[in-house]
Amino acid sequence: MKKMLPVVALDVLPVVAAYYVLRWAGVGEYAALLVATGTGAARVAWVAIKDRRLDGFAACTGLVFALGMALSFVTGDERFLMAVKSVTTAVLAAVLVGTCVAGRPAAFGIAKRLGAEDEATAARWDVLYADRPAFRRVYLVMTLVWAGALLAESAVRVPLVYLLPVDVMTGLSTGLLLGTLGLLALWSGWYGRRGELAAATTAHAG
Repeated sequence: MKKMLPVVALDVLPVVAAYYVLRWAGVGEYAALLVATGTGAARVAWVAIKDRRLDGFAACTGLVFALGMALSFVTGDERFLMAVKSVTTAVLAAVLVGTCVAGRPAAFGIAKRLGAEDEATAARWDVLYADRPAFRRVYLVMTLVWAGALLAESAVRVPLVYLLPVDVMTGLSTGLLLGTLGLLALWSGWYGRRGELAAATTAHAG
């Protein structure tokens, strides 16, 4: 949690807050999406210059708003714009699946960034990932479950957008995504202990 809070505070919250604060202030959808996307891009650029690495969290959050901005050109219909959020969620799910196909599930990178105490620990995790199928399987399953849950959330949102009143769905749409992410976080915390067990078993065997 000590490592997660700074990530949320620096990489995710500013992007999300930029959008919702502007919308609350009466700024148009497109302008709010543009500012949120720019905020994410600025954070990515800053980390790239300062630490010489890609900030995946800020990049991912910015991508969501960038996709929403691009699709907002299609129509100004409020229901369609809410339905578009399902497209961005589905794209995130596709990205997660892509990391699995590439042989580096996103869950492993996230867990290593938040859980590795130092470079030596991160290097040991890389060795475990390369040598232990059970260790790899934990993060592969975790990433695929996240992808599946996000796809399910996006599929549920679309019919609700057109069945419920706009005012109701405006709040429910955000709550649906946050609820899904919250449940995934709780499940990941439980399931991720298998990764710790695999690491401990490997260390004991060594």
